[in-house]
Amino acid sequence: LVLDFMENGSLRSYLDQNFNSIIWQRRLNIMFNISMGLYHIHNFNLIHKDLHLGNVLLSLIGDSCNACISDSGFCKPADEDSLNSDNYGVMPYMAPEILRGKKYTKASDIYSFGIIMNEIISIIPSFNNEPHDRNLASDICHGKCLRIREEVPEFLKELIQKCWDANPENRPTSKEIVDKLCYY
Repeated sequence: LVLDFMENGSLRSYLDQNFNSIIWQRRLNIMFNISMGLYHIHNFNLIHKDLHLGNVLLSLIGDSCNACISDSGFCKPADEDSLNSDNYGVMPYMAPEILRGKKYTKASDIYSFGIIMNEIISIIPSFNNEPHDRNLASDICHGKCLRIREEVPEFLKELIQKCWDANPENRPTSKEIVDKLCYY
């Protein structure tokens, strides 16, 4: 697998280094680019299974943004019929159903994308003041959600909350997310 050189590195490092200077349009552009990448993955009937800020690489030139979802090592066909015997990934990005040992689905990627959107807005890593242990896993499974900043546009708050829906069937598809973000 060969990828273009992404001179801005991971989205996590970009947010850490530029937290004071990222304008709303840039944030939305990054979200849209990631949603397009996720749409392409899902369109090939694949599930990423390990979507987080460290696995999104950026190349930013002027107003242009190119975000690339990387680390497809856990990527599998969506119709693969195996249960999740091993939990892997970064806990704050893992959907509650995955923490309960259920099968990975496209909807579990959508949950992870909702966490990514909120981190792009807040800059702060999810659950950064809590140990990533069984207690946090239990809290997530029991509906613990992150706070969404008050100044976030209403359409974006609603989209993030839909991505975090406890019922995976209620989460939007990657296509629905692309369609929503392309207008902004």
